[in-house]
Amino acid sequence: MRGIFRIQGQRSVGLVIAIFLILIVLVMLWTSQLLETVSGDDPAQTPILLILSLLFPATLLTLSAVNVFRILAQRRSGVPGSRLRLRMVGSFSLAVLVTAIPMAILSSMFLQKATDLWLAPVNGMALEAAEDMTREYHSDALARLGYLADSDYLAEIITTEKDMAIIWADVRDVAPWLKAMQVSGNDENLRMGEPSLFLSVADLEEFTAAGPLPRKISSSGTLLSWQTYIGGRRVVLSSSLPVSFETNVRTVSLARENWRRYERLRGRLSGSLAAFGLYLAGPLILMALLIGMALSERIIRPLVTLGDATRKITDGDFSFRVLAPREDELIFLTESFNSMIGELEASRTKIVQSEKVAAWQTIAQRLAHELRNPLTPIKLSAQRVQRKSLDGTLNSEILDTSMSLILREVDGLDKLLQDFREFAGGSEPKLVSLSMDVILRETVERFRTVDSSIEWNITTGAEVPLVSADVLQMRQVLVNLLKNAMEAGAQKVVCRIDLVHRGTTPYLRLQIRDDGEGIHQDRSDGVFQPYHSTRDRGSGLGLAVVQRIIYDHQGRIWFESEPGSGTVFYIDLPVGEEIT
Repeated sequence: MRGIFRIQGQRSVGLVIAIFLILIVLVMLWTSQLLETVSGDDPAQTPILLILSLLFPATLLTLSAVNVFRILAQRRSGVPGSRLRLRMVGSFSLAVLVTAIPMAILSSMFLQKATDLWLAPVNGMALEAAEDMTREYHSDALARLGYLADSDYLAEIITTEKDMAIIWADVRDVAPWLKAMQVSGNDENLRMGEPSLFLSVADLEEFTAAGPLPRKISSSGTLLSWQTYIGGRRVVLSSSLPVSFETNVRTVSLARENWRRYERLRGRLSGSLAAFGLYLAGPLILMALLIGMALSERIIRPLVTLGDATRKITDGDFSFRVLAPREDELIFLTESFNSMIGELEASRTKIVQSEKVAAWQTIAQRLAHELRNPLTPIKLSAQRVQRKSLDGTLNSEILDTSMSLILREVDGLDKLLQDFREFAGGSEPKLVSLSMDVILRETVERFRTVDSSIEWNITTGAEVPLVSADVLQMRQVLVNLLKNAMEAGAQKVVCRIDLVHRGTTPYLRLQIRDDGEGIHQDRSDGVFQPYHSTRDRGSGLGLAVVQRIIYDHQGRIWFESEPGSGTVFYIDLPVGEEIT
């Protein structure tokens, strides 16, 4: 059954986009209400916007800090891809930093310049002059009515002329701006001019004193009236200002008041503009940080997965495939990688098969050679006995000598076949949880008894874990290696057990070091080959059997040697795993 490496899809980019949209909305709200926040008379209207404006950057800062600390922790722990991810995040942040801060500064300067132009003293003077002009225009219009009411010309016309049309025409000749005139008293009630500007009886009864009357605002404009008494009669003169006069007066007055208020708040407004620049630049930098993290995750995760898969290949495991989401940008890498694994697996199968055939051919040739060597003396001894028997010269000495030689060579053949059977692997390992330290000490004690002239030393690391192995086979491995050290003429043998890691996988490492004759470079390549011996009296299967046993336990064996200085054999056995 094939294993599967899955490259997980990423939702980080979508989350970052959502956060960015929220940031844009908040910036727009913040900008639109900036002046209202600064100049508002009711501070209770701004806390919600203020809270959101502070809470959102704080949230971004917290998320960014957590992710940065997580990347730094991964970097210190040596997590694959953490260094590249840290560089990508730093590059994104630096790129935004060198653009966002100048942009924020320029934006603040632009807004500050616009504010200075808006609140320039000349603008205030213009608004004040406009307000004074409207006030003077109103006063002048009212003063003209008063001047006409108090003039002798009006009194003479009113007292001497009886015809209303003549009176109105004479008055209009000197005051064309006059719109209406009312004369009442002495049983008279004369109305001249525009009817819409006539005051009602109720208005006249309410105000009896001579002088200006309260202005009235109607759809036809602003009504200005002046009341006077001539010859016992009440005379009311009226004129009107344009319809837009009151609207313009209110607009100018409101603009003048606002300008004064903003002028008083200039310092506060400048601070708000500076805060706006920081508010715009800060979250953008944090957003770049988060975007860099999200994109680096999308890029690095497939690479890390492919790295894990490559380590599997290094360990000789081709029974897996890497799966990635269809929308992944690096899916072409996973597809090429899976294709490569398939091709490697097929090639390895062919190579292994070819190597097995070649190896067994070599072994068969060497075994035939080893079997043929003792057959020659056996044949010669048998022929000698047969010949002596035929000619009657066979005696007990010749018979004993010939039989001893035949039995010795047969014993050699039996030993040769037994060694070959051990090398071929007659049975599967019987796995138990065992301590290599105990087996090593027992085996070394046996050899110390055999040859006490050699200095035998055992050292162990701080932690010696248990391994799952076959007791008899592990003992045979130790016997073969220690025997090789003795036969190499060693005067000192040091055995050491440690816990090591290859990648993240723990292994128990056994070292057997001797100071014997060593192995020459030209003979080192075939050390583990069957029937290859560095000594004339060796069988040539000892180290081949050791290698086969270690491989059956999913371990590794190798050596380092210096001719004349000695040899070190290394064995790595997996810790805490069942052998399959």
